[in-house]
Amino acid sequence: MGKKLSIFNFGTKTVVTISIGAALYGIIGLVGIPIGPNMQLRPAIVILTIFSAFFGPIVGFLSGFIGHMLTDILAGWGVWWNWELSSGFFGFFVGLVYLAKGFNMKYGLFRVWHIIFMALTGILGFVIGYCFAGFTDVVIMDEAPRKIVLQTVIITLTNSIVFIAFALPVVLSFLLTNKKNSNLVIENQ
Repeated sequence: MGKKLSIFNFGTKTVVTISIGAALYGIIGLVGIPIGPNMQLRPAIVILTIFSAFFGPIVGFLSGFIGHMLTDILAGWGVWWNWELSSGFFGFFVGLVYLAKGFNMKYGLFRVWHIIFMALTGILGFVIGYCFAGFTDVVIMDEAPRKIVLQTVIITLTNSIVFIAFALPVVLSFLLTNKKNSNLVIENQ
């Protein structure tokens, strides 16, 4: 089986991967289910989870950060760097599974603990990202703390549910499909 690329490999393939991940996350990020003021459930989390697990934490971070910026610009909301960074943090943390020994999306290699690790680091990424964004909203942008705390709690819980209920099963299906297909043998006729 081939080796995974270093997370610090910034060749053309990596730059193109980041661009595709950011574009998909950004455009699909325009689709959301409103759950409160300035809050939406975002199915695009599934895309970011796949790119992060497949290509690692750096690709995950940049795809999340740039993709969220693209969503905000296309939607006409302007750039909210702190919230864009929150998507980057999520992409980074969920992408840490890429570094785990024995995990490889391309060949469908994984153990149950990899999925548990991905679930925990993904939720940790949401907590860190949204707390950072909320904190900077209060401190730098002078937003009302009670409003921001409520938004942060709601968005963390709802996006964690989307992540656990949809993104992880999709990653698991990729792993199982790739495992099945990596065992194919070409027979000479």
